[in-house]
Amino acid sequence: MNQGSVSVPAEQYERLTALAAARGVTPETQLARLIDDAYEGLDDDLDPGSLPLGVCDPEDGTE
Repeated sequence: MNQGSVSVPAEQYERLTALAAARGVTPETQLARLIDDAYEGLDDDLDPGSLPLGVCDPEDGTE
């Protein structure tokens, strides 16, 4: 995977840090896992209703 930067709004960062703490990892590691899970779940034949939380079907037009 390519290295890059991601900006996270303050209120979402608080949620991310809480989730990371509950799992015993750093917020950066938790964010990387969420991104990896989202990419891993993408498939052309995938039902949009089964996408990971926060991921939408780009052809659907909804978020």
